[in-house]
Amino acid sequence: MWDRRARVLAVTDGDTLKVQLDQGFGDTKTLDLRLYDTWAPESDQPGGPETRKYVETWLDEHDPDGDEWPFVVTTKRIKNDSREVVTFGRYVGTLTALDGFSILNEDINAFVFRHGYGKGIGASE
Repeated sequence: MWDRRARVLAVTDGDTLKVQLDQGFGDTKTLDLRLYDTWAPESDQPGGPETRKYVETWLDEHDPDGDEWPFVVTTKRIKNDSREVVTFGRYVGTLTALDGFSILNEDINAFVFRHGYGKGIGASE
């Protein structure tokens, strides 16, 4: 598992983002991040556009000052292995606001569940 400061460059859909990671010493890496343990409807499914809009709003609310590195990405590793999880060419991980408490993955699942777009992984009933 690796933690990196990050900025979001684009919202692909409700559970996939294009992010730029701060690797340190002026080095960055851009990658597609699939949000771990998160379910959002596809863009062409009911709730897909609404979930994408929710993600965009969440990102704006958690970076009102336009900080250079407003988030932390924690990539996930395969159990009992040293490799990071990659699915369909995307890294898998969690995006947390700098407050340390607001986790986009969990908030998306709650949004999807609350609006009846699907159960949302990990959403409480």
